[in-house]
Amino acid sequence: MLHESTLLLVEVCFTLLTTALLVAAALGVGRQAELRLWAFGNVSACLGLALGVQTGTPIFFHAVLSYGFMGLGQALVWRGVRRYCGQDLSPKTLAAVTLASMLLTGYFSWAEPSLTGRLVVSGFGFAALDIACLVTLVRGVRDRTRPVMWVAATGFGVLAAALTLRTLWLLLRGDAPADQALVMNGTLFVIPLAQVCIAFGLVLMITRRYAEELRRLSLTDRLTGAYNRAGLDSLGQRMLQRARRSGRSVAVAMIDADHFKHINENFGHAAGDEVLRQLSALLLAQLRPGDLVVRYGGEEFLVLLDGLNGAAAERVCERVRRQVVEARIKLPNAELNYTVSIGLCSSEACGHELEKLVAAADSALQKAKQDGRNRVSLG
Repeated sequence: MLHESTLLLVEVCFTLLTTALLVAAALGVGRQAELRLWAFGNVSACLGLALGVQTGTPIFFHAVLSYGFMGLGQALVWRGVRRYCGQDLSPKTLAAVTLASMLLTGYFSWAEPSLTGRLVVSGFGFAALDIACLVTLVRGVRDRTRPVMWVAATGFGVLAAALTLRTLWLLLRGDAPADQALVMNGTLFVIPLAQVCIAFGLVLMITRRYAEELRRLSLTDRLTGAYNRAGLDSLGQRMLQRARRSGRSVAVAMIDADHFKHINENFGHAAGDEVLRQLSALLLAQLRPGDLVVRYGGEEFLVLLDGLNGAAAERVCERVRRQVVEARIKLPNAELNYTVSIGLCSSEACGHELEKLVAAADSALQKAKQDGRNRVSLG
């Protein structure tokens, strides 16, 4: 069996390794606040461990301040996890965790001197923080990073279980040195593995979310927030394939801002950009979450309406047209209103091929313009 001091050295080395990994990641991919918090948290924990082994220093340093740094490190990691999940942890809570770590271990250093007491209160405290990280991840991660989230969540769970087991054994069987050595050595072996699992899991989460964000940006028009042509090719084809398999109708509407060139010439390109942003926002607000809004050209938007036949889609487009007529854009020296022309086609008439639907909707749009604009034309 490995000696306890050897396993303790292994734990310290793994802690340094995972800290170096998180620091390197914090300096690299995206520079997210979560990564910085995780890196700072591990640095603080390492500093606490370094102080803890300096038993020749005054007791305040190796038995009180060291636990304060470790408590702060755990709290920073928890704050990073909460940030990742769209939450936060106040500085007061960070200070409270740090102060509690120092006060409890200080009590068992001066008032009731007991190494076992210090290990018990710190073990339960750190296990509680690991459980808090685990619960936050399981409840808070609902995006595409959830599958890789389980790597870090498993690490937090294993670490909390190891700390709890070691603490309970110290509390209940502190007078059994042989058994205690077996449990202590076992947990000293498990804890480094859990730390590696947590570190790699956290980096995987950030990398996966960063990749998803890059993918989203590659499919999205920066000015309007609608999808771009690449988004149409990817998501539109997928929608039509699902609709074809299930026998649902899909309607496609081509929407054009009337006299857009005139708006740019008379009010400036900034006003034109505001028209496009407002039109995109209006479409996104009026349509259902499953529908697809695409900036197809300069002032043209393409909308895919899932599950609607031609008549139902025409009512939706007419509602959108009226909303645009009532909308106003306030400029520094004027108030601007505009209209849209809409060409509409459904899979009932054109089938489920995206190219045919778009072509038919474009032909219907040209007819709406020829008939006087500010109208819906059904192809």
